[in-house]
Amino acid sequence: MVNFLKDLLLEDASEALDLSEGEQILHVTGRHWIVLLTRLIGPVLGIIFFGGLAFYRSIGGSFLVTDTGEPVGFDFFNWLLIGVAMVLALLWTSLWIRTSGKKKPMAGDLRTRNILLGAGAVLLLVIYYRYQGGRLLFIDPMMFVSQTLDAVNIILFILAAICLLFTFFGTYDWLNDELILTNKRVVYDNDEVFIPKLIERRVQEQIYIEDIQDVVASTKTYSQHWLGYGVVIVKSARIGSQITFESAANPKLMQQKIMGEVNSYRKQHTAAEFDRMIETKVYNAQGEKKVFKKDIKTSQGVRWLRWLFHENPEINEDNGTITWRAHWIFAVRALIGPVLMLFGGLLVIAIGTSLLQPGPALIGVATAALIISFVAWASWEIEDHRNDLYILSQTNVIDIEKKPFGPEDRRQASLGAVTNVSFETTFISNLLGYGNVVLETAGGGGKFTFDHVPRPRDVVQKINDYQLAFKRGEKEKNLNDTLSLLKHYHDAQQRHQELTAPPAA
Repeated sequence: MVNFLKDLLLEDASEALDLSEGEQILHVTGRHWIVLLTRLIGPVLGIIFFGGLAFYRSIGGSFLVTDTGEPVGFDFFNWLLIGVAMVLALLWTSLWIRTSGKKKPMAGDLRTRNILLGAGAVLLLVIYYRYQGGRLLFIDPMMFVSQTLDAVNIILFILAAICLLFTFFGTYDWLNDELILTNKRVVYDNDEVFIPKLIERRVQEQIYIEDIQDVVASTKTYSQHWLGYGVVIVKSARIGSQITFESAANPKLMQQKIMGEVNSYRKQHTAAEFDRMIETKVYNAQGEKKVFKKDIKTSQGVRWLRWLFHENPEINEDNGTITWRAHWIFAVRALIGPVLMLFGGLLVIAIGTSLLQPGPALIGVATAALIISFVAWASWEIEDHRNDLYILSQTNVIDIEKKPFGPEDRRQASLGAVTNVSFETTFISNLLGYGNVVLETAGGGGKFTFDHVPRPRDVVQKINDYQLAFKRGEKEKNLNDTLSLLKHYHDAQQRHQELTAPPAA
């Protein structure tokens, strides 16, 4: 069972991430089974209650049956109820004796006396009802055979089925929250599942291995310690960037895996980067030339409308800038108004011509005015669609909202300020291939939202690739400055003859 759950987590992690070149999943942890158990208590009790009630009625069970044909009088169950009623009466009497001498009895004592009195009265009514031949629960398949599929039982079966669906949804949602470790980053994949595979909201938080400063794994209670679950906190060196994964299964193992990968990364990449920079900066070796990889799909909508739309996204291979617009279907949606106006206007002209019989000149003027209005409105909507741009460069993300021939709202943030990138999709947007990409930035810059962009997972992956390259470039720039300073110092030592040649062998 444990291996089966691990395989499910790994499979979901593989579907949730678009792995870059050379990236592979190393370890995945999910929520502990105690979280699933807590979520399923309500739905499972609902299945037992509604399903059991429907089953009881389907085999002929009923409630409060007066004419059962069974002997009346004091049977074993009635004597048992009499005994319970006597115990309640004894408790009420003792409580009454204890509080009767007080001028102001406590409200809790009065409430307890009333509860005991009410329970005793109910028991006496039940005893009398059963003494007269009535039964609270009674099974007779011959008498109640018609209720197997009556309206009440159908409602009970529906309620049990709804509880079963909630059980399935809760299990699916539990399986779709995981903390994923790759050889390049740590990703918290959080799925808010309303209807599996149909209506889901996926949010991903991530920190690259090179940015991880510390990993905390803690069990705060005895139950967490004994059952082996707790919280994993991945801390970044950057302010405002932290991943917190609650109720993680085996948090200490995840901590060890992450820190092991962090230490391994630092050892391998630091030495390699130092060697490469010394060769290029000190010994003037030729560095590797960066080549832009056009590894993102583009689209222009359906074939017969491609003359209307730009390629989406547009890619400048000289500088690597990528420009997205909203999915082409939103331009088509914006054209619904102009098209309805055109056909409605033509219909009005046709009806007016039939009824009023105007001259050809008036019909021509009306038709021309309608066509000009249609072209102007449609052109406005298409231009408005084209002017809303989401730009990703090697150093910045830019969100431009511009009206045709009018004002422009331009927001820009450095890739270094982006703390989290996520995307949101629904059933309809999944089918049509678009979604929203949300970028959170540090320093009070707020959120950037790329609305209705095609293939949002590809957009997130490309932003992640550019952000990783930007961070490496910033780190390399700082190291290059240090190395340049050391080189100038070395040159100065040579000019001042502070360096002596090694003695001959």
